[in-house]
Parts: sequence; C-alpha cells; structure tokens
Amino acid sequence: MSEQIENIISQCIQGDRKSQKMLFKSYNKRLYAIALKYMGNVSEAEEVLQDSWIGIFKSLGNYKNEGKFEGWMKTIVIRTAWKATRKRTFHADIDAVSNLTKVSESSQAIDKMTCEEVLSLLSFVPASSQQVFKMFVMDEYTHKEISEILGIDKSTSRAHLAKARKVLREKFEIINNIKHNGLKAI
Repeated sequence: MSEQIENIISQCIQGDRKSQKMLFKSYNKRLYAIALKYMGNVSEAEEVLQDSWIGIFKSLGNYKNEGKFEGWMKTIVIRTAWKATRKRTFHADIDAVSNLTKVSESSQAIDKMTCEEVLSLLSFVPASSQQVFKMFVMDEYTHKEISEILGIDKSTSRAHLAKARKVLREKFEIINNIKHNGLKAI
C-alpha cells in the first residue's frame, strides 16, 4: 500500500474530515460499481454503498494492512450487499438446493451463452444464488473465499452456484426452443 494511502487511513481514524473525503473520492466510484453489480438497481446499490462507507469508516482501525486495501473495502461492500439481499428475499430451502445433481450439463449450456444472455437471464435466479454466481464466475472467488465473505458454508456456496446454473440453463433452453421452434398455436 502506498504511503499516501497509509497517511490518509491514519488521519481518517483520527477523525480528519478532509482525509475521509479524500478516501471517499478515491474509491467511491469503484465501490459503487461493485454495489450496483450485486444489487442490480441504482437505489439499492446507493443504499448498500452508504451502509458500506459507514462500515468502512467504523472498521478502519481494524484494517491490518494485510492484502490490498481496496480488496478489504470490496469485501465490506459485498458483505453489506449480501445482508441487504438476505433481508429482502425469500430464502430457498438449502436442503432442497443441495440435492441438485451435478452441473456438467448446465456448465455446457452456460458456455454456449453470450455474456449479455447470462446477464439478462440472471434476473430469474434467486438473489442469494445470483450473488454467489457473480462472485464465483465474474469475480473469480473460490467457494472457500465466498463462504468466508458471506458467512456461509462452502457447501452452501456450491449449492447456490448449482441452483444459479440450473436456472440459467433452464431459461436458456426455453428461449432457444422458442427461437428455433417458434411459438406454437394454442
């Protein structure tokens, strides 16, 4: 970490408003992009970002200068988004999700999708599974990292990923059947 950032952090811990503003201006756009990616709409992303900044400033004294500072803040944003997502959604029965079959078929279907198709079909995936999918596929977190960040078991992370892939595959197949076969007369 640069000496300048270290100075800003130490001044923020001491309550210096100018340093807090500098830290905010330096990272707010990047953290907003993360919040938006996980929440899916502007108003919820803004709320998560605001809560994240409160958490960041409260926790600055706990930052141990291990790893990248931006990664530490990103983790706070993701955890805040996870908490917000869990509050607003109906929780699927994880036991039912964990009984899903292997996802080799769904992986193949997902491999055939364009990025735009995956992003548009993600709206059909339950929010918790959607978040794990984004972390695993888009941000390249491991299940161990996801479990640590979100406070869930690795098996739960795998179950959410399997659920997301299953829903994506099903929606993709439905869309492709309509495109190839056309709509049948009722």
